[in-house]
Amino acid sequence: MVIVQVHLPDHVQSAIDRQIAEGRAASKADYIVEALRLYADHLDAEDEIAGMAERADADIAAGRYVTVATPEDSEALHQAAMTRLRARLAAEH
Repeated sequence: MVIVQVHLPDHVQSAIDRQIAEGRAASKADYIVEALRLYADHLDAEDEIAGMAERADADIAAGRYVTVATPEDSEALHQAAMTRLRARLAAEH
């Protein structure tokens, strides 16, 4: 385990103390560790979304997309997606 010392602004310290008083964290250390974990998860999610957007842009540029213009188109797309999902889930089990 690594020990890191930081100086927190008074308003941040007050917010942490309030969360501890409300029972949302057992200690300052627990609060900080959870906050950092959530921030790391957030950054990972941003990276994943950016990657998805890049892949989507590449698919559009390559003509790999479906135009949904009617409720029937939407239903067909939904059914195709559900079929792929069921196949993926079946393959995992």
